[in-house]
Amino acid sequence: MQILLADHAGFCFGVRRALEMAEEATRSHERLYALGPLIHNRQVVERLGRQGLVVCEDLEALPAGAVAMIRAHGAGPAVYDLASERGVTLLDATCPFVARVHRKAAQFVRHGYQVLVLGDPNHPEAQGIVAHTGGKALIVEDPVDLENVHLRRRVAVVCQTTQTLESLRVLVGAVLPHVQELIVANTICDATVNRQEASVVLARRVDVVIVIGGYHSANTRRLAEVCAAAGTPAHHIETADELQEEWLTGVAKVGVTAGASTPAEAIEAVIERLREMGSAESG
Repeated sequence: MQILLADHAGFCFGVRRALEMAEEATRSHERLYALGPLIHNRQVVERLGRQGLVVCEDLEALPAGAVAMIRAHGAGPAVYDLASERGVTLLDATCPFVARVHRKAAQFVRHGYQVLVLGDPNHPEAQGIVAHTGGKALIVEDPVDLENVHLRRRVAVVCQTTQTLESLRVLVGAVLPHVQELIVANTICDATVNRQEASVVLARRVDVVIVIGGYHSANTRRLAEVCAAAGTPAHHIETADELQEEWLTGVAKVGVTAGASTPAEAIEAVIERLREMGSAESG
């Protein structure tokens, strides 16, 4: 069985930056907090926990003088204000590409546009984008979400960084006939686009694709979706232990790709396990 790895897989710049900040901060502080999981990878978050990074969703529960990290997904202005009031020092690990969306969305609101955020309403990144508009933006996951929305004359669209270009095209196509002025800021990050395109190329070359990443990782779920849309069975797993023999029955080529929060060691473990399973089947 041949195993092929996607050209772009694993940690992106924003995740690597956040983890490097956390590694350095845990060496400098006896107790360090993260305002929510630093990234969407359970194994990495658990490892950081053993190094002293404590996940705390409620900033108000932190003691005065605490040091806390803003996770890679970003946070709204109210978090920074509350931290200042409570004497909590913030280390900002917001991905620079996410921060760019914050600035764009806020700018559009200031210029009088109705702002739509293409994203997952339950995802902290999308929620943070809305917070930076003072709650004036609307998260739209699918054009169906617009059925009961009164679109104004001037509309601007921004994107959660892990969305797909196809989803953006669909939303723009649905909005355009109903407005007089539409500005589209394609804020999908380059790493996301490259990873998705590489996964599609891989999917077309193999019989099955294994997608590695946290189950709460939006970009990893997107990879599984684009691989399946390419017509290739795709299985989303977090660890090598979740691989199933039946997925590989009769398979000559298996592809491996991974989300932006997936460490290299997780990818290597899956590839090694696939080699073992392939050897056992051929034997």
